[in-house]
Amino acid sequence: MQAHTHEEQMVTERSDRRAPNVDMTPMIDCVFLLIIFFMLATTFAPLPGIRVKLPPPGQPSREKPKGLILRISNPVGGSDEGVMILNNEIVSLDNAFGVFMNAAPEAKDMLIIQAGRQVVHDQIVKIMDRAKRAGVVKIGFAMVQ
Repeated sequence: MQAHTHEEQMVTERSDRRAPNVDMTPMIDCVFLLIIFFMLATTFAPLPGIRVKLPPPGQPSREKPKGLILRISNPVGGSDEGVMILNNEIVSLDNAFGVFMNAAPEAKDMLIIQAGRQVVHDQIVKIMDRAKRAGVVKIGFAMVQ
């Protein structure tokens, strides 16, 4: 008889057992704290860019610069690109490389780009790329007065 009550006792103990209740809140808090820590402690590598050597402050030079001078006007009439004038000759992106290649070697020493404020950077970068491929040594920027 005693065995029977022992079995009944085990059945009632099993029915009283429930799955353990695990509170996830502290673990989630720790995970968020770790995420914040790593976000704040991470250092990002600087993105490579173009080195720009700025002239010293002072009065602008009145002498005419040597080399190639490219003027890019602001785009008008819904076009994406401005008109480009290289040493008083209208050029396009398509023939700019050929014009740079045919320039005199002493002229290829320096390209000065004078662009309007609304000129798209894409156009300027494409011109810089073509000039470098054609052998232009230095590229400078000038403001239009």
